[in-house]
Amino acid sequence: MNLCNETITVFNARLDKESGFDRYYGSVINGASWYSEIVANVDSAGLKAANKFTIRIPENADFGGKIYVSPLEYAETEDASNLFTLKNGDIVVRGAVTVSGVKPADLHKLYEAFTVLGVTDNRRAPNAPHWKVVGA
Repeated sequence: MNLCNETITVFNARLDKESGFDRYYGSVINGASWYSEIVANVDSAGLKAANKFTIRIPENADFGGKIYVSPLEYAETEDASNLFTLKNGDIVVRGAVTVSGVKPADLHKLYEAFTVLGVTDNRRAPNAPHWKVVGA
């Protein structure tokens, strides 16, 4: 794919059984594309604008040795240290972030980041197999 020269970090939420809260685990991916735009909507309350982010991750990107699995498999796997997934609610950060134990609010405050609203698996595309991730 063209213009896939960005490094991103995908933070997947996993339930910590001891605390009962989600913990976020990052996976650095090299070779993705990053696109953002401002979208606006006019309604009875006035004009509203938001940033919309779209990234594409080629199937042959550098996942740092990690393996993609479905969200269901990720949730059911006991040790997911070498796995990552893409699902609604995950957080994507532009750049490589290697801190651990970070809270979602801190990611949004400290980095250019968005929360995933939708994922399209386009790995069956004949010319450029990839995942498309959209968020705000």
